[in-house]
Amino acid sequence: MVLRLPAAIPSAAFITACCTAILVCGAATAAAESGIASVYAYSGSKTASGERASPGGLTAAHRTLPFGTKVRVTNKRNGHSVVVRINDRGPFVRGRVIDVTPAAARALGFSGLAPVTLESSSGVASSGAGAYSFGSGGGTPSFASLKADRARALAED
Repeated sequence: MVLRLPAAIPSAAFITACCTAILVCGAATAAAESGIASVYAYSGSKTASGERASPGGLTAAHRTLPFGTKVRVTNKRNGHSVVVRINDRGPFVRGRVIDVTPAAARALGFSGLAPVTLESSSGVASSGAGAYSFGSGGGTPSFASLKADRARALAED
């Protein structure tokens, strides 16, 4: 007995191709953010996460990323990149997206300010995509609450 499929039913090759496309599109991808990076170092003082600041460490401050998130920072001018761990809050200057330690700035090949791209692929899920969603807006803390967090961290010293 031979069963004939109606023309409306897609072939197995078509189904495989579609499922592959869905799997690729739904795979965890890194979120990206661009802006200006600055160098900062509060040597020995406590960061917002409670650990001591170390200018020689590869750490950084970001306004919204969870502490412990690893972020690849790439200098747009020279292509140098470094992976830093978020352990503080900031920067508190409009237009800046991240504050990095002097050691991270040296690895990126700049001092002062530089245009950068940030990529987070540490698996911190906020929307189920497997990567932190930058600029989500809804859960972004206000400037006042971030400033208060920083003040509390400095007061604990």
